[in-house]
Amino acid sequence: MTVGSDKSSQKKPQEQLEERINPPPDGGYGWIVLAGSFLISFIIDGVMYSFGLILSEIKKTTNTPDSQGNLLSSFNTGFLFCSGPIVAGLANQFGCRAVIIGGSVVTSICYMLTVFSPSIYLMMAFYGIIGGVSTGCTYISSLIIIAEYFDKKRGVATGITMAGSGVGSFVIAPILSFLIKKYDWKFTMSVCASIILQSAVCGALLRPLNPSSSSSKNTKNVELKSLNHPNKQLSVDEETFEKERVIQTYVGSVCSLNVPEKDLKLPFHQRNSFLRMACGILKEMTDFRLLKENFGFLLITLSNFFLFTGYFTPFLYISDVAQENGIEEEKAAFLLSIIGIVNIPARMIYGIIADRQFISAINLNTFAVALATVPLIFYFLLKTTYLSQVVFVTVWAIGIAGMNSLTTMYLCELVGLKKFSNATGIVNLFRGFGCFLGPFLGGEVVRFFGKANFCFFSALCFIIGMILASLVSFVSMCKPAKKREDINETNETTIKTLGDSEINRNLLSNNE
Repeated sequence: MTVGSDKSSQKKPQEQLEERINPPPDGGYGWIVLAGSFLISFIIDGVMYSFGLILSEIKKTTNTPDSQGNLLSSFNTGFLFCSGPIVAGLANQFGCRAVIIGGSVVTSICYMLTVFSPSIYLMMAFYGIIGGVSTGCTYISSLIIIAEYFDKKRGVATGITMAGSGVGSFVIAPILSFLIKKYDWKFTMSVCASIILQSAVCGALLRPLNPSSSSSKNTKNVELKSLNHPNKQLSVDEETFEKERVIQTYVGSVCSLNVPEKDLKLPFHQRNSFLRMACGILKEMTDFRLLKENFGFLLITLSNFFLFTGYFTPFLYISDVAQENGIEEEKAAFLLSIIGIVNIPARMIYGIIADRQFISAINLNTFAVALATVPLIFYFLLKTTYLSQVVFVTVWAIGIAGMNSLTTMYLCELVGLKKFSNATGIVNLFRGFGCFLGPFLGGEVVRFFGKANFCFFSALCFIIGMILASLVSFVSMCKPAKKREDINETNETTIKTLGDSEINRNLLSNNE
């Protein structure tokens, strides 16, 4: 065989693999996927943001103090954010659709177990810890698959998906308020369990754009260890493996290339695919070098920590404070719906502005944080009448809409694509830590100073977050702007939007 034929035979497997990778269609079946993700966001966020209504009843019936009862919300939201790397690893192993369906079923079961739990501590375990992780499996996976189907329209698609949370808050909050008033919190929680189970139906619509080789009938997942690049894992489809006879494989995905047997013995965690995935996830979660290397990223990470420490406390007490000021229960619950209504167009507008680049995503995020901080500072003046409370929730909702919808864009500007996955995992971990602490500390403030003073705790957290975000904007102004093509993620990179273990890539070219 000639040298030229050798080169062509070496390139052939790579070309065959590239042909099977479909680019993001920015439409087509992607619109069905977008609709399914929108409905998942509608259900998950709608129930989560309205949970404060149920939590108030749980604390009353179980005689649980605010600081302890709020741990239900703390654990649920905290574990949701911290599950990012875990979810990405599961999605890589089993596919987004399977993870969404499984997460929906587990979350629904956890809600029902919470209803029959005899103590607040079991509720924390079922609803807070297990339910938080399973909710993350459903919610985060629905965002990952959106990034797989959309590239040029990713900002708009993500904005539409996240607008589902606004619609969900608008629709579900009044329903839960009615059910609590007519029945009790246990019946309402059971209804929430049945609603969340419908996310599994929506997840069934989310067909993967590029099915992994493990799920394909015509492929065989043959994992190779390259001698030239021992840290790289390679994949060869079954047809290529049979035709080219690239190597011979042994049990444990270890290959023999006329190498002494002692060199073929890999650690057990590298031979077992599940343990390899778990080790990759753990490595991703504990890799904090980027915080030392990038000062701007350090500031935005700390900003997110403080912002999400004070983020969920208003959702827990807005309705109760309104009732203390003489506002009817139905109108007080509708304040949460107003937040949802405003979020719908606000998140889409932020996405459009970010795509059009009228202003950098970093500066746009700083503006959103500042806008959310102002009404918290003046809440003690706005709590007296229903109209002023409507003004408060409207302005605050516009601000927090930007905080939630701009994360992907400003992280790309700060750290670039190569470090994007690691950066997103770190940010979500710190957000999770903030969610753990926030409701608990807010409950302590309420216990000593009254419910109306929750605003001082949230305002303090948002002021610190705003200062840090402003410093990020200042630092970014001292650096040259990144080109548009550097910000548009490839399909392979965006699959890791919310943190992941190392995704199994087809990298035969690395063996050259």
